Amino acid sequence: MSLENDLYTDPKLARVYASVSAGNVCNAEYERPAMRGAVGDPRGLAVLDAGCAAGEHAAWLVGNGAQVTAVDASPAMVALARERLGDRGRVLQADLAQPLPFENASFDTIFSSMTLHYLASWTNALAEFARILRPRGRLVFSTHHPYLTIDPEADYHAVRLVRDRWTGFGPDPIEVQFYHRPLERILSDVVAAGFSIVRLIEPLPTADAPNRESDLGRRLRTQPWFLIVDAVLQ
Repeated sequence: MSLENDLYTDPKLARVYASVSAGNVCNAEYERPAMRGAVGDPRGLAVLDAGCAAGEHAAWLVGNGAQVTAVDASPAMVALARERLGDRGRVLQADLAQPLPFENASFDTIFSSMTLHYLASWTNALAEFARILRPRGRLVFSTHHPYLTIDPEADYHAVRLVRDRWTGFGPDPIEVQFYHRPLERILSDVVAAGFSIVRLIEPLPTADAPNRESDLGRRLRTQPWFLIVDAVLQ
């Protein structure tokens, strides 16, 4: 089951999130460049954007020649992604914790940005990814690095619910919930679903990140916040 966070499900907050995340350092100068570099040239590929949010990555994929289907569990995010993509891609509401509405072997690549950490279990999502990918299809996803979610008072090795409060989206902090996963569990779940891991990427921010937000830009150069996994279906 996936978590429902107001920042993504409330239409007003979702629009604020889309506006802020379009240009903030963590997204625009850290995760997005790294994910796009990892996936490479998507021209001519049938790509599923799994957890598309407001469609930032989906728009980039379409703009670079991919045939894009985008899904998100939040109706608010689906509405924003449809608004952004228009008729250039298909956007559907779908929960990655449930069976996906696609035929077997429908996609060349599954691209999933900062989404899987909202799932208590990855078993169904990864099994569905394997089912709908074509032979030797790629799975490229980003998630929280375990370094980011370590709690000295908690068991590092356990899958554990994390409650955080994010600022910058309104006058008051907003509670967001997601799951900590140890690195071994991340990798073993991917392999158990039938994938071979090609690369693990601990991204670095762009050179411009410290100029835009000096403290955060410097921290992202020395502390891994996100992790990118590049895998291929066996």
